[in-house]
Amino acid sequence: MSTSKEKLLLKYFLLIFTLFLAFTDFGLTLLIIAVINIPLIRKTIFGRLVLDTDKKPWLKVETYEYMTRRFIDIFYPKTKPVKGVVLFAHGGGWISGYRRQPNNMSWYRFLVSRGFVVAAIGYGRGYINDIEKLVEELIAAIQFLKKTIPDLAEKISLMGLSAGGHLALLTGLRCTESVEKIIAYYAPCDLMDIWQSDSLFARFSAMATIKRLPSKSEQVYERYSPVNYVSHNCNKILLVHGMKDSVVPYMSSVKMFKTLRQYGCKAQLLLHPNGNHGFEFVLKDQKTAEILEKTVRFLEE
Repeated sequence: MSTSKEKLLLKYFLLIFTLFLAFTDFGLTLLIIAVINIPLIRKTIFGRLVLDTDKKPWLKVETYEYMTRRFIDIFYPKTKPVKGVVLFAHGGGWISGYRRQPNNMSWYRFLVSRGFVVAAIGYGRGYINDIEKLVEELIAAIQFLKKTIPDLAEKISLMGLSAGGHLALLTGLRCTESVEKIIAYYAPCDLMDIWQSDSLFARFSAMATIKRLPSKSEQVYERYSPVNYVSHNCNKILLVHGMKDSVVPYMSSVKMFKTLRQYGCKAQLLLHPNGNHGFEFVLKDQKTAEILEKTVRFLEE
């Protein structure tokens, strides 16, 4: 048997074994997947932006319970005038990650240093709640911010990484009048694209959150794919993706961008030719710095 066939069989065996474990011991499944993905997890979770600052650029940080057992941190900049609010949804495949994770804090420092209020939420886990519940939590956070910072109620933008980017797009496109702009870094814009990925973590997290396999319930995957919510009156949207992404295929963002343009939406797509998933925390090259600067300019426009 050829080496390629052996690798293919091993891949399918691991996927089937992982799915079996998912129904018997979720914690063990997550541990196995985490071990398999240790290099990527380490680089992204403990990475930092090339334009990050060592100092805390915020004037103060306030934490609220924006809904029962769900918390939001609001970071206020020292500089005036404040340019707007960025409501940030962390990544982690809907089933992991937390709002004060080191890599997320790097984003907060960068955005606050550029004059933005950053609001970071902790949302529910996909293996307990379905995506609809996670969207409701993000909507509740938007409404909370409008009441808490009324003078910036019309300048709230959604931003998310990976699964957080998916939630930002899905929520923003459903509630176009509630947010000004949407930024999605390496997000699965079409959930079916995840099943084109070689990542066991991506497939497992999608299955754990949707709670169905695509072969049996493709319509459910379509229902929660942002690409299917594009309309003529959608928000201004920035999509960012690495072309060597091993978790979410970069063509998912390309597909989303093409759909947005077909509907006449104001959209931008930034691709990093050498970027993997979470590339902005790992790469320190000029291209990465340019993408970060363009992200800020998009928010400032």
